[in-house]
Amino acid sequence: MLRIAIVEDNEAERAHLRKCIDFWADTEKIEVQADEYPSGLAFIGKYEPVYDIVLMDIDMPGMNGMDTARSLRRMDTAVILIFVTNMAQYAIQGYEVSAANYILKPVSRQDFRLKMSRVMPRLTRRSDAAVSIGTSQDLRTLRLSVIRYIEVKGHYLLYHTGEGDFEEYGTLKSAEEKLASRDFCRCNRFLLVNLRYVTAVEGDTAVVGGSRLPISRPQKKQFLSALSSFIGGVSHA
Repeated sequence: MLRIAIVEDNEAERAHLRKCIDFWADTEKIEVQADEYPSGLAFIGKYEPVYDIVLMDIDMPGMNGMDTARSLRRMDTAVILIFVTNMAQYAIQGYEVSAANYILKPVSRQDFRLKMSRVMPRLTRRSDAAVSIGTSQDLRTLRLSVIRYIEVKGHYLLYHTGEGDFEEYGTLKSAEEKLASRDFCRCNRFLLVNLRYVTAVEGDTAVVGGSRLPISRPQKKQFLSALSSFIGGVSHA
């Protein structure tokens, strides 16, 4: 399932975008969940990198779309950003925040479908990014985008996610092998971190999805190098 965020201050425009999304999803036979945000501040205030696409208006009161996009990129370099606006002169500045495209208002269903088709290959790669884990109850598939970090406790792995914590029998090495080239990196012997959730590094501490995790001295250089590459756009998820 694809997750889309609609960031638009006009209620009627949000409703129209939802209809365009429904039309596209029905036509392409894609399951989509769309969440609506009436302002940039509402969107950024509790943001977690769980979205595949962000549809962003530019002309919003308070925190405008460009400022919101800059804040978004400090937290998530991988999400696909599309501006939906009547301000074409500003939309072309989207390269500053790595916008994938822009759609001019009033948005037609066909134009929306065309623009979405151009990002579809990237959407497919992101939607396929998942890992299966064997919990004590069942076999569960977790999308990589919801995993914040993985912690080893004795002979078990604890997957900390935005959907709760899940435990499976295994080693951190086995988790690393599952997640090879998927933007995960150890910050110490016991923790494997999703770099998408790192919002700050303060000395020997990484802030990951609101949690403060210790970075060991032997691991620090590799961790900072991996984080720098991820922020620079070398992302595989």
